[in-house]
Amino acid sequence: MRTLQTAVVFVAMTAAALAAAAAYQPVAFSALSNYEYELPDPLEPSSKVPKNVIPASVRALNGKMIEIEGFMLPLDLTPEGVSVFMLNASLDLCYFGAPVRMNEWVLVKMKAGTRAKFTHLATTVKGRFEVGEEMRNGRVTSLYRLVADVAEVEDGR
Repeated sequence: MRTLQTAVVFVAMTAAALAAAAAYQPVAFSALSNYEYELPDPLEPSSKVPKNVIPASVRALNGKMIEIEGFMLPLDLTPEGVSVFMLNASLDLCYFGAPVRMNEWVLVKMKAGTRAKFTHLATTVKGRFEVGEEMRNGRVTSLYRLVADVAEVEDGR
């Protein structure tokens, strides 16, 4: 009887672990950047943000819990870690000045009170995803934002 109880507990724990892991939908940068997005000309007053340029498949991710892997470009770095950073598909886009298109990065804000350890290694970020043009002073400042529950490198650091 004890063996059966142990097996039931093990199965329940395994099912809970699988459910928790499945809570985040994996998303690749290739899915987010496989379309052309041109910023409106900031010097042209009649220039407007194009409507419905973001594909329906990408817009459908709005509000979803996702996980995405990329490289950090910290915007708020302290000895305790990073609370705000850009996540790019490629290390080249972060540190070597290669031009980055608006749909090739995600603005990540760690959940209130948390910070991620800064690293130059590939980082998996998990959290709630937002899709759509964020505007400030009439300019598009981001297409993608993520409020992160966790940011970690492959070995769990």
